[in-house]
Amino acid sequence: MENRLQPRLPIFRGYPTVPRPVIPLGLETLYTICRQIYPDQPNPLQVAALVKYWLSGPDPLDYISMYSNPGNPSADIPPHWHYISFGLSDLHGDGRVHDISGVGTPSGFGFELTFRLKREPEERVPPTWPAAIMQALAKYVFQSENILVAGDHVSWHCPLDNSESRIQHMLMCDDPQFGTVPTPFGSVTFIQIVGVCAEELQAAQGWNGPGIIELMKSSKA
Repeated sequence: MENRLQPRLPIFRGYPTVPRPVIPLGLETLYTICRQIYPDQPNPLQVAALVKYWLSGPDPLDYISMYSNPGNPSADIPPHWHYISFGLSDLHGDGRVHDISGVGTPSGFGFELTFRLKREPEERVPPTWPAAIMQALAKYVFQSENILVAGDHVSWHCPLDNSESRIQHMLMCDDPQFGTVPTPFGSVTFIQIVGVCAEELQAAQGWNGPGIIELMKSSKA
């Protein structure tokens, strides 16, 4: 007798796969560099712009990653939070934010910002006020097209953390762990923000920022 039964359809057990979002090449390059510095923190906490800048959002930085740095007791460096910005350099390479560039030229504005904040013993989650400072500085850079380099100083005239602190201004220096790195869309220098008091700002204005930062390091040692 001829078998007229239809073949059984395969039964799919499980859920349909969802494609992973494509990470822009410039951003992925910077993420890779961060993973080299912090291999034990592949997915750090982030502050993200709710509406991206190229979609008419107000915040130029797409993301700010926040890493837990153990410090270095032998160098008198305490455990701290390490904030890294993404957006002052060209993350996409397609002209949506920055002019298209390539190897041998600065990527976007040619730098990203970093910030280090001493971690309190009981802290498990990093404060987000440094991210707000970084976004505010990025807005200044985008609006004025004035880049920030090591040795620059910024008069802020209010406590950086909105407290009663005397630390109300900033100096810029090279980040000691990152320096300058190549990307497919040009070079990126990581510029670290250092909070200072009015006396240190005045000394930097009358002398030079890098010299003041070196004095601050030696006075801590």
